[in-house]
Amino acid sequence: MKKYRNLLFNVVMIIFMVSVNLLLFNRLPQQMPTHWNIHGQIDSYMPKQTAVWLLPALALFFLVLFRIIPYFDPKKNKYRLFKKEWEIIQTVFVGFFVYMHGITLYLSINKTGRIMPLMFIGLGSLFILLGNYLSKIRQNYFIGIKTPWTIENEENWNKTHRFASWCFVIVGIITLIEAYFVWYAPVIIFGGIMVAAFLPIIYSFLIFKKNEEKMKYIYLVILILITLLAFVRLISGEDDWICKDKQWVKHGNPTAPKPVYECR
Repeated sequence: MKKYRNLLFNVVMIIFMVSVNLLLFNRLPQQMPTHWNIHGQIDSYMPKQTAVWLLPALALFFLVLFRIIPYFDPKKNKYRLFKKEWEIIQTVFVGFFVYMHGITLYLSINKTGRIMPLMFIGLGSLFILLGNYLSKIRQNYFIGIKTPWTIENEENWNKTHRFASWCFVIVGIITLIEAYFVWYAPVIIFGGIMVAAFLPIIYSFLIFKKNEEKMKYIYLVILILITLLAFVRLISGEDDWICKDKQWVKHGNPTAPKPVYECR
């Protein structure tokens, strides 16, 4: 029984999603929001008969996928070396689907709710949790930073994943901070993904070339870009919609359309 404890916990979370669906089904609108643009505005709807089951189905799909992946991996024996972390990563993903499902239901019922802070909390937590366990993952063909150099060399794999772990955690912390400020969503979202995805690949290549010390130049370029971005935003002013006296007022020249949620 102890062997399947984590699996049972994940199944219980999915059952919880289904139970909440049944409990709230009659309160949900016929058309539920299923996608938001980068300004936090709904741009896609779906009939509730389909929408309520979408994320539970995805959670179940990924749970099954995670359970069978090791059987198809030529390096399946490696999974025994990070079995605990592998189980936790599965729970993290299922938990993320539970959280996003809760957000979808909440925003379907509460029309004045804001997606961006809630989404950033979820993404930030996901990055931090994954980063915390990324360094424990051992060589395999399905999960992790898979480059020709990490697959070929175990030392390269281990160093790259330790580095990637820090990248994920730092991006996660920045994303959580963004949940409070909701400053410039496109930069945070795409910039964070770029950092978490591509810096470890560059680092892996430099290890392969035995030029790890050149990473300092990459850091310098990133620092310069961040500084330039902050400077441009500072001198250009806040281009956003400001809530004033319960009315949305333009401040500068916001590119986003006027918010549709209530100004309080």
